[in-house]
Amino acid sequence: MLAPLSHRPSPARVALHAHLMRHAAGTPNDEFLAHLIAGWTLGDGVLPSDLGLGAARFARLMARHFPGLAWQPKTDFGPALTLYPEFEDLVRFIGCHADDVAESADDMAIVLATGCMGSDHLWQDLGLPSRRELSQLIAINFPELAAANTRDMKWKKFLYRELCQREGIYVCTSPSCEACVDFAACFGPEE
Repeated sequence: MLAPLSHRPSPARVALHAHLMRHAAGTPNDEFLAHLIAGWTLGDGVLPSDLGLGAARFARLMARHFPGLAWQPKTDFGPALTLYPEFEDLVRFIGCHADDVAESADDMAIVLATGCMGSDHLWQDLGLPSRRELSQLIAINFPELAAANTRDMKWKKFLYRELCQREGIYVCTSPSCEACVDFAACFGPEE
């Protein structure tokens, strides 16, 4: 079944993703990293060219997941993404749910937190082709978080809500999600 037109990746994205996957090491995160890099290369999302990892960590990640790929990292990084005060808390929160078996889950926690600094849906801020890839990335790297999102709440809202609740901060004044006037903003479709 084809994805809706608005979510079909461009031929350039498909070609770049395929090129990256030809050099993949064979781990589950290879697929997601290929999507992230293809999106960034084509100008999708808000991630910096090192995905928020820093140049050295990004180079190690690329070597681990795409050995043999001749990758010329961008050196002109342009304006930096504004990291909000909660960035480190988000990294720690997401990272504490990392699957010990998932290679590079700690790196993915940083990438997800960096994407949370954008103003759109998380999958869009990450430059992924759809929410499905984001949900799969979270399920593989952070299965506890994936299992906790039982109502399919939008991922960025879910991560912030969980972080705030863990810290004892309750910003939602509704007694339940069903009674909230913003229900559709948290649980509606992401397009």
